[in-house]
Amino acid sequence: MFTPRKIADNYREMISSIGFYPSMLSVVFLVFGLITTAVEYSSLSMEFKKLIGVLLVDSEENARTILSTLAGSIISLTVFSFSMVMVVLNSASASLSPRVLPGLITRKSHQLVLGFYLGSIIYTILMLINIRTIGDGDMGIPSLGIFFSLVFGLISLGFFVFFIHSISKAIQVDNVLNDLFKNTKAELKYIINMQQENPVEHFPEFDDWHSVKSKTEGYFKGAHTDKLCALCQQHGIKIYISVKQGFFTVKGYPFLKCDTDLADKPELVEQLLDCFIFYIEEYISDHYRYGMTQISEIAVKAMSPGINDPGTAVKAIDMLSILLILRLDIYDVNYSLKRCENNQPHLFIHETSFDELLHDNFTPIRNYAKNDAYVMVNVLEAFKNILFRASDNEKATDSLFVYLGAIIEDIDTHISNEYDREQITNMLKAIARISEQQGEKLLARFASKK
Repeated sequence: MFTPRKIADNYREMISSIGFYPSMLSVVFLVFGLITTAVEYSSLSMEFKKLIGVLLVDSEENARTILSTLAGSIISLTVFSFSMVMVVLNSASASLSPRVLPGLITRKSHQLVLGFYLGSIIYTILMLINIRTIGDGDMGIPSLGIFFSLVFGLISLGFFVFFIHSISKAIQVDNVLNDLFKNTKAELKYIINMQQENPVEHFPEFDDWHSVKSKTEGYFKGAHTDKLCALCQQHGIKIYISVKQGFFTVKGYPFLKCDTDLADKPELVEQLLDCFIFYIEEYISDHYRYGMTQISEIAVKAMSPGINDPGTAVKAIDMLSILLILRLDIYDVNYSLKRCENNQPHLFIHETSFDELLHDNFTPIRNYAKNDAYVMVNVLEAFKNILFRASDNEKATDSLFVYLGAIIEDIDTHISNEYDREQITNMLKAIARISEQQGEKLLARFASKK
């Protein structure tokens, strides 16, 4: 039995299915077909058919031929289009990253095209079964419905051309990277704008709050913030989500903290836990970190021996540097201002830290590209750009130099060519011009290992 809670929990799975919009459009076309059949012989429809009589079919044999041809042709387009989708998904999984598949599957333009195909087939078949011989002229032929079927068939041809163009672009790595970068950047800017427009001067001391244990296992992906904030306001409590989004929780793990002890309020605890969402897929709309992870994995995939595309890896690295620069403008604690009073939020969220993003996204690239001097020089250049923008952020600067030490360790071990090492030395000198003291130490460290 589908309860409101189950529907809410499965909402993401429903709208992410490749058959969601096609199913909805099929129902729309079915309803439209029934309406067309019902008004086919009304006085208003008869007057309209007189105006477009030259476009209408007046022969039962012609009507059956046209509708049968349309149905068969659109079915062929549908089969071919679905086949193309499967080819694209397989290719994206093999050459890019399996994590980008949910984004490709949920692309609305492709689903709408497929839905229009299915709806047109249903409508055409409905018109076909409504042809009947009554021996009194064209009254037994749904000529208006056949006219709409012809229109839908012509539109389907146009959609087919659009679909081939769109699906061919969808698999191009530059387009995938650009879409990931644009969507991730938009999510970062949304948080930045929200925090700048509604700043919180002082955050509570969460260490002293009471823990609330998880009653399920899975990847934490988010919360129904409206419902959660309403409960917090109703009971006068504040909640802190102490784990980052994407964290795998097990039963009994204390992933929540509350400013009030809820040990004697099991019903309220149950209501709070019901507000949290757990599923496997990673969508950028859930958190910008997923977009950065997908960009990083595309860079790693590009460095694999089977693909060997350092240019794509460098482009991904540059995108990550821009996104990390934007992350510098976000508090380490995020919050929701829904249902809050006097700009005092009820819900606080552990934001993925700059250190975590740096480690999670650059460590795979560093491990897979440490033998490639071209890519590693570009990694150093990306860090130089981040350092330039993070010059007034001491904590981020220290994190960057700590990680640069790990990069230099790998470079020194795996790159021995004198020309390549000279290029790396020049890049380290550029870094030293931004932060002289720490940069000189890094440069001396690299020179001493030569």
